[in-house]
Amino acid sequence: MLLLLLKIVLVPALVVVVTLGGRRWGPRVGGFLASFPIVAGPTLLFFALEQGDAFAAAAAHATLVSLLAVSLSALVYAWVSLRARWAPSLLSSWSSFLVATSALNAVRWPIWLAFVAALGSFFLVRALLPATGQAPPARPRSPWDLPLRIVSAVTVVLALTTLAGWLGPTRSGAFTAFPSALGILLAFTHAQLGAVSAIRFLHGFMPGMWSFALFCFVIALAMVPLGTWAGLALAVLALAPPQAAVLWAMRRR
Repeated sequence: MLLLLLKIVLVPALVVVVTLGGRRWGPRVGGFLASFPIVAGPTLLFFALEQGDAFAAAAAHATLVSLLAVSLSALVYAWVSLRARWAPSLLSSWSSFLVATSALNAVRWPIWLAFVAALGSFFLVRALLPATGQAPPARPRSPWDLPLRIVSAVTVVLALTTLAGWLGPTRSGAFTAFPSALGILLAFTHAQLGAVSAIRFLHGFMPGMWSFALFCFVIALAMVPLGTWAGLALAVLALAPPQAAVLWAMRRR
C-alpha cells in the first residue's frame, strides 16, 4: 500500500514541477526540465523495490538503449509538426519510437556502447532539428493540460510496475523510456503555442537528455553492487554536473 501511495504521489509531483517551470520560463527551459527522468527514475526505483536490484539494473540498461528511439521520436515529431497538427505529429512520433525500440532491444548492446550511442544520438538529433525563429504569442491554455500530463505519467508507471514480472527486465526497461510525458508536453505546446514553440521545446529537451543517459548508465552499473538506495543516490548525484553545465550554457545563450 505504501508503494502504491508513493507511485500516485511522487510522479504527479515531479510532473507538476516540470510543467510549472515550463510555464514560468518558456518552452526551451520547459524542454530542459522535461529531460529529467521524472517517469523513468521512479519506475526504475519501483522495479528495484518490487523485482530486485538485478531486475532494475537490467531494465536501466534497456532504457538506455531505448533513448536512441526517444531521440528519433523527437526528431520525427519536430519535422511532422511543420506540416501537420498535433495529433498526426504525436502518432508519427510514438509509432517511430515503438518500431525503433523493438529493433534496438532485439540486439544485445554492451553498456558502454549503449551509453555512447545514446549521447551521440542527442547531439545528432539536436543538429537535425528544424531551426526556429521568434516564438508566437501564447494562446489560452486548456484546463486539461496539467491533469492529462499527470494521468499519463501515473498510468505508465502503474502499468509498467504491475506488468514487470510478465514483461521481464528488457521489455520493461524498453517501455520505461516510452515518451508518454514528452509526447503530451509536445502536443499541448504544439496545440497552444504552435509548431515553432514545440520545436523550441525540443531544442531545450535534447541537451538535458545527456544526464538522463548518465542516470540510466549509473543505475545499470551500480544498483547491484551498491544496493537500491546507494545506487539510486549515486545516479541522482550524477545528474547534477551535466544538467548544471547545460543550464549554464542556456543562460549564457
